[in-house]
Amino acid sequence: MLALAFISALAISLASLGGVIFASKRLSGFMSYRLPFLATFSIGIFAVITWGLFEEAIGHGEALVVVLSVIGGAVLVNLFSKLIPDAHHHHDPDTGHAHSKIDARRLLLGDAVHNISDGLLLVPAFLADVKLGIATAAGIFIHELVSEVSEFFILKEAGYTTRQALTRNFIASLTIFIGVGVSASLASVEALEAPLIGLAAGGFLYVILRDLMPHTVSSIREKGHGDKHIQALILGILVMLGIQTVIPHSEAHEADVESNRYETTQTVR
Repeated sequence: MLALAFISALAISLASLGGVIFASKRLSGFMSYRLPFLATFSIGIFAVITWGLFEEAIGHGEALVVVLSVIGGAVLVNLFSKLIPDAHHHHDPDTGHAHSKIDARRLLLGDAVHNISDGLLLVPAFLADVKLGIATAAGIFIHELVSEVSEFFILKEAGYTTRQALTRNFIASLTIFIGVGVSASLASVEALEAPLIGLAAGGFLYVILRDLMPHTVSSIREKGHGDKHIQALILGILVMLGIQTVIPHSEAHEADVESNRYETTQTVR
């Protein structure tokens, strides 16, 4: 499980190279128009992931502990976002104002902190179930791709060359392994399994409500295309449901969940 989490973290870090799309003017124009819809697409993906994590957490532990851990996950990700208040996480290359190298450095620092939180949330998903872990990794990858492409644009605007911008984005993305390492260490304690999964659910819920949804609403108000955003949302949900359908639960996982539910029922009685 942990090996898959580390492999997924490496794949997610490669999303930082997505900015190379802007090296081509034709692809740059193509992606600039579609980035807001990809952000909305991410909402659908993370909505399914959040619900899946919540269900898994309930299957692994007591309801009260799970609810508290979900709240704790949202608070934790909020604290991470507050660490670097000036480093805003973009989803659209058309930001409407110029950026200096100081802005670029703050953005990179904020991205590095953000990637640590991604790593913290990734391991519990694989801990819950392989298929949920793979789905979560895919969701984080798409979300990061959207953000990293936008950040590449900002770094270029700040005066960095294409190579410098890609290199700095990639280095910042590697901090995801810090989060994976910390989360993997905590996962070795069996009693923390359900709280960790709940923590991940809360973290993704925060990303939906405070990061992605405001961006989608802002994009609709400024540019319209509400129907296309709705289509992107539904497509994200369907894609993630499709992934979860194609990748079945393992028999061992089902047995563990049923065992935990039985023990919880006996304890209540």
